[in-house]
Amino acid sequence: MRAALVSDIHDNTANMQRAVELALQQGCTRMLCMGDMVRSATFAALRAAWPAHLQLDLVFGNNEFEHDSFRTQAESYPCTTLHGFSGELELGGRRVYFTHLPAQAEKALMFGRYDAVFFGHTHQAFNRCSGSTLVCNPGEILGRGGHPSLAVYDTAANTAAILPL
Repeated sequence: MRAALVSDIHDNTANMQRAVELALQQGCTRMLCMGDMVRSATFAALRAAWPAHLQLDLVFGNNEFEHDSFRTQAESYPCTTLHGFSGELELGGRRVYFTHLPAQAEKALMFGRYDAVFFGHTHQAFNRCSGSTLVCNPGEILGRGGHPSLAVYDTAANTAAILPL
């Protein structure tokens, strides 16, 4: 299974659309969003861009202030789960934890029970291994630093590839 990892959209719907297109070209059948979409209208645009039959999982970042609107929308969309501020999933037989904030990701790593931990917030893309756990930040969709990116997580290999938009 391949899952798209995105974070820090910050209402840049043009880059978000490019990220969705690239994720689909890469064979992604699920998307995890690590927060900071910002406005609920951006969430609606993401759900409209991502195929309705494919699962979208998301968490709040530190810049979403319309929590009730996000929750209402998530409940109305098929194949969409809003996990709050962090989420735990089984993807392709792998235990995955995802959140927006690096400190929460570090706490999850201490448990040692996840195959992969994903987060955003820093706008800096990277991936590394911490013991047997993959740790990945897909970077930012926004492009504030001029380098918008997403990551593609391959559950079979437990690897993530960071791709520029």
